[in-house]
Amino acid sequence: MAKGPRDQDSSRPAGPSDAEPRSWKDAWPFLVALAVVLVGVIWIATSYLMRPADDRMSDGARVQHAIDDLYTARGQLDYASFRAATCAADLASDSFPSETAFLEQNRASLEENGPIVIPEISDITVSGDRATAQVHWHFDDKPDQEQTTDVVVVREDGDWKVCTS
Repeated sequence: MAKGPRDQDSSRPAGPSDAEPRSWKDAWPFLVALAVVLVGVIWIATSYLMRPADDRMSDGARVQHAIDDLYTARGQLDYASFRAATCAADLASDSFPSETAFLEQNRASLEENGPIVIPEISDITVSGDRATAQVHWHFDDKPDQEQTTDVVVVREDGDWKVCTS
């Protein structure tokens, strides 16, 4: 005849199923760990909501973004973004290209050389509302012809803009 749960061999040690049922007190360490994780997640979420990523960036990072925005606008033939990344002094200059000239010049460059690639922006120096940086760049089709350009970036109305003036 088959042995039921009550007829088990008494020589075998009692296992977890034979012991008293577990209580909520056994889960206490896991509940504490869960609470610590929840507090950490809430802290991080609150800090991100109270201070967005753009507010947490350093001036040096903002300068890099301004430079990247200008070169990206050239590569995407986006005149509005090119103007938005350029300082007011350059925009007011007689030598600032019109939209037609900008598109012709950059389209010809893209067709001949490919897009501009910026592997590095170095030597960023921020002094008040003015910054300088060295942009190391090359055309995608000519990676062996890397160039280094000194760039001036100014802060206007809280935004960093590339300025040649």
